[in-house]
Amino acid sequence: MRVLIVVLCSFGASASASDVEHWEEVGAWEVLVDASVGNGCLAQRVFEDGTLVQIGAVPARNGGFFAAYNAEWSDIEIGATGIVNMDFGDARFAGDVVGKINQDLPGGYAFFDNPNFVTEFGQRKSVKISGESGRLIEIDLTGSKRAIEAVLDCQKEQPEPASD
Repeated sequence: MRVLIVVLCSFGASASASDVEHWEEVGAWEVLVDASVGNGCLAQRVFEDGTLVQIGAVPARNGGFFAAYNAEWSDIEIGATGIVNMDFGDARFAGDVVGKINQDLPGGYAFFDNPNFVTEFGQRKSVKISGESGRLIEIDLTGSKRAIEAVLDCQKEQPEPASD
């Protein structure tokens, strides 16, 4: 399965610390609310290699995002675009990603509007992520199902984003 993940250029800058509030802990994942994207809930986890992974909702765009950051990825240019591949085994997603800094860590951020991506993320044990640079990482998705459920519960409690 292949889906285009659209770059979220309008939200390329990092949210300030005051825009993000803690909601709850779910195993190794922390669930937060980000006011800068229309009170979108997200789950984040820092892995043993220092990679910060985030997945969450972007209500202001009727979609969600996946992001990964690591201090060792200093070759990533802020604002540069590329292709990211997400391999769950028998389900694959690919699309555009934009270089971004989050919590002083370089990485990539991709917006998506396909709910199948979230379903796969929550049901799988791991995902292999690769980009044009040739870098390949595999992340352990242990506990991600509970984290996704918590993000969805958190999102239900948030006010609706203002309509244009």
